[in-house]
Amino acid sequence: MAPPTQVGLIPPEVTVVIQLLMQLGPGVGRAVRAIWQRWKGDPREHFQHALALMQQSRFKEAVPYLEKCFRRGLSPATTSALHILVARCLESIADFVQAEKRSQDALADAHKAGRPELVGGALLLLGVTRLHTSQLALAEADIHEALSVFKRSDNPGGQAAALGNLGEVYRRRGELSPAEEHYREALEIERQTGNAQGQAHALGNLGLVYADKGESAKAEDHQKKTLAIYQEISDRRGQASTLGNLGLVYAHRGDLDRAAEHLEKGLAIHQQIGDRLGQAQALGNLGLVDFERGDLDRAEEHLRMALAIEQKLGDRLGEAAQLEGLGTAYSQRGQLDSAEDHFKKALAIREEIDNRPGQANALGNLGRVYRQRGELNKAEEHHKRALAIHQEIGNKLGQGNALANLGGLALERDQLQAALHLLRQAQAVYQQIGAGGAGPESVGRALERLEAATPAKPKRKRPRKKPPPKKP
Repeated sequence: MAPPTQVGLIPPEVTVVIQLLMQLGPGVGRAVRAIWQRWKGDPREHFQHALALMQQSRFKEAVPYLEKCFRRGLSPATTSALHILVARCLESIADFVQAEKRSQDALADAHKAGRPELVGGALLLLGVTRLHTSQLALAEADIHEALSVFKRSDNPGGQAAALGNLGEVYRRRGELSPAEEHYREALEIERQTGNAQGQAHALGNLGLVYADKGESAKAEDHQKKTLAIYQEISDRRGQASTLGNLGLVYAHRGDLDRAAEHLEKGLAIHQQIGDRLGQAQALGNLGLVDFERGDLDRAEEHLRMALAIEQKLGDRLGEAAQLEGLGTAYSQRGQLDSAEDHFKKALAIREEIDNRPGQANALGNLGRVYRQRGELNKAEEHHKRALAIHQEIGNKLGQGNALANLGGLALERDQLQAALHLLRQAQAVYQQIGAGGAGPESVGRALERLEAATPAKPKRKRPRKKPPPKKP
């Protein structure tokens, strides 16, 4: 139980949770602070203990304490804020069905209260929850509606939060230019209002877009600017996450020593502040760096540590990610049965929680295992299923990757014309969204070799029409 707190002094767990809620606009955080300040006795103890658990990423344990806070006589504004907190916890452990329901409860109470900042916050959370289950059109509509609410109520902080979340919708689709545009709009508002934390968040998101585009120098520059702001405002969680993002930039560049150094620094901060979810993510990323170094035993050790934390926290998305990391390690060792088993377990989780992008990635991983085994028909089937999902949800980057995998299969079968067609399709998708990095570069090299080795088909001459016979 949290120790007694001096009246009027905001404890660190309340401050941290308010920071975590900034993505939903500043109004939600103010509502949480107001609840803590008004309540006394057992309700405050339950509430504060729930926030302390949220601070440590122990979201599953926080939910029962938040449920104890609901009682008769609460105002709709208070119940709306409580529903938002419960929904945020459920979203964090990938219980998306219940998270969506509680977001809708929050929205209904916010309308009853006539509080636009809570209406907008609930709409944003509803949109973010629907993002996870690839209801992209609904998510985009929710977030656009939130943006309209914040504009009508002259809430620049809310507008920035909505623009940032719209950027994430486009990034999930692989539409990197619109994503960049929305993150830049969010950044401009945060600069105008002097919100340092919001600026850091927007800069970090821009860094992720540049990483997706393969623009490593820009990605590094933006993450370094993000880190500097978080250090200036003493946001330890933000520092840890950004160190992890920098580590991934260096890993993709092949600078594995610097990658490991930054990931370990981030892990140390996550451990110091008791952020269990952050620890799991850092350990999983360290496992991937170990994998790139060829140290498969250490990679497995880090990934298993991460998996144990994710399972204890009840984070199903994280659990699937670590299972996929282990599958990749086993695949590299040539232990294809173990790799297949782990990828199938990850696929089952992603199907259970209706995580469509994750399902496509898991199918792609299975396709690569079958290709390693020489089971090319099964590999093709899985890559085609992955492509169909990416097309269904509008993920352009995923479509490019799936087409590239199918092109590689055709090449292995010596189906040169089919390979040319598929790889050109992949290249066209990559160019359309401005994607760079190892995948697009590999496709470009394969096409150069193929086009040099494949003679162009001679153009068939059209038979000349005979002139009509002259009349006598």
